[in-house]
Order: sequence, then C-alpha cells, then structure tokens
Amino acid sequence: MTLRLRTAVSVLTPSAPAPASRLGAPDGGDDAVVEVGGTPDHEPDGQPAPTGHARLVDLLVDQVPEADTGPDLVLLAYARPEASGFKTVASYLNMRTGGDAHSLALCGQGLGAPFSAVRVAGAYERTGQSSKSLLAILDCAPADAADRPDASPADSGVLLTFDTGSGAGAVDTVVSVGSAELASRLAELVPEGGRLLVVLGPGGDPGAVPAQGADLHRASGEGHGTGVWSALVQHWTEWESAYPVVVLCDTDPGSDTSHLLVLRAAAE
Repeated sequence: MTLRLRTAVSVLTPSAPAPASRLGAPDGGDDAVVEVGGTPDHEPDGQPAPTGHARLVDLLVDQVPEADTGPDLVLLAYARPEASGFKTVASYLNMRTGGDAHSLALCGQGLGAPFSAVRVAGAYERTGQSSKSLLAILDCAPADAADRPDASPADSGVLLTFDTGSGAGAVDTVVSVGSAELASRLAELVPEGGRLLVVLGPGGDPGAVPAQGADLHRASGEGHGTGVWSALVQHWTEWESAYPVVVLCDTDPGSDTSHLLVLRAAAE
C-alpha cells in the first residue's frame, strides 16, 4: 500500500488576533483565560469564540466531507507559533474530526514542518499503524503584519487527508536537500513520458527547475509555510490529469534547505 492524497481544502482569511483580554488555553481547547474585569469573546451558543490556530481548524474542517473525517492519525504543522502564545491545537483538530485518532503537532522546523508531517504519516502507514491520516498546515499572521511590507495580514491554512487507496496523488518521496543539490535532484524527477511540474515556494530558486521536460508554478507568499500547499489545493484537480509527477518545493531562507514532496499522478 502507498500513502495517497485523498482530499485537500484551504482557507485564506483576514487575520483575527486574540483580544488582549484573552489568552489561549494551554491545551488548545475552547476554554479561555480572561483577565479580572475582562469580557471573553463568545459564540452565540455561549462557547468561547475560537481564535488563532483553533479558528483556522474550524474553517478548514467545515469544508471537509464527512466521509473524509474519522482519521486514525491527526497531524498539525506550522512554521511559526501564534503571536498570542505557544499552543497547539492537534487535540482540538482530533476532536473535530472524530476524536479517535493519535494526534501530534510538528513545529520548530521552519518551512520543513509540513514535509516532516507527511514523512511521519508515511511511516505510520508503512508500519501498519495508520490507513487514514489527516494533516493541517496553519499560519497566523504576526500582530504587526499590516505595518510590514514583507508580511501579509492574513491567516492561512490547508487541510489534507490521506488514505491507502489507488489512483492519483501517491506520495513517492519526501526529502530535504541543500541548495547545491536542488537542481540535480529535480532533474532526476523528470519523467520519461509527460512533464514534471515544480510548485516552487516564494524563497525557491527558479533557476533550479530543469530547462527541459519541466514546468514551473510559483506559489503565493500570502502565508508563511502554506503557499505551496495552498497551490496544491487550488490546482490539484487539473495537475493530476496533466502531469505524471508533481513536486512541491519550499526553500527555507534561514538554512538554505529545500524541502521536496513528490506526488505521482494518474497521468503517468
């Protein structure tokens, strides 16, 4: 069996930072800690209104068909923590999608966190510990994003589900390489029949894309660590029938390391 991309949804929404009177619950749940004299934000049903990563989880899960929920493995990845404080919402994501999965979060790896998460999902599948996994990739804009020309004042997220069925979207390889190796690694992926598509993140070098047998798609920089994944969501239905091999490539400027996810499509 092989890990296969099943469904993909995304969200890009104006940032909604947590009010100063509210701190995120350490477990990432819906409870809120409110300063003395403060008033918590609440939904119409009286529950505290989700903010940050929890808000993105709600917006993403609401788009997923019920048939694609109920995973046995839930993964959450982000390149930077929320400005409101350190917390993860992997347990909350688990609860929203069935509550019976093993859940964990991956962070502290920069742009490589989502790629590591796919690697973890693949390892669970190969060892028989998972046959249906779910990955959320989240980013919340920093509080000063509106005042910075290099930052987008928007929150973004992607939710991917994987199974072990047949068809397009099989996960072939997840690997990290240095900038000196990127061009040669991409050249090795050009298929004998059809063309390679390289989905390049904002920090990637377009010169590394093979001049022959490959096409380039530049991902948006509207979300930190979500750009190539959002592009996958938006274009997968057309890419899976047009390209035998699709590569997501995000380069972390801090380490000059490029992270690659290779997907095999039905056109091969």
